[in-house]
Amino acid sequence: IQVFRPVNSGIEEIIVGVVGVLQFEVLEYRLQNEYNVEIRMQQLPYRQVRWIEKDGFDPDAFNLTMDAIIALDQDDHPVLMFQNEWSEERIVERNRGVVLHPIARRTYR
Repeated sequence: IQVFRPVNSGIEEIIVGVVGVLQFEVLEYRLQNEYNVEIRMQQLPYRQVRWIEKDGFDPDAFNLTMDAIIALDQDDHPVLMFQNEWSEERIVERNRGVVLHPIARRTYR
């Protein structure tokens, strides 16, 4: 399980990323039964996550596709969430100098 915070969302929310549906069910059960926390889950359309590496990264100046968002991981590294490889290719084309990584690296920023 990984936790992300959307950039510039304007509301206090988190995105939980998992490999399979069972992880969501375990998370929901534990939050409700062990911590007495009420949650509201909504499935999002994102299927891919890439960590963003770019000198002088500015999320407000980053050119996205319509199916993509930028979020921050638990270490405040920027990540890109999108639906498919087509979106990844367009985003790389639109943002010179950007490198996208499939896993987090400690050398970002």
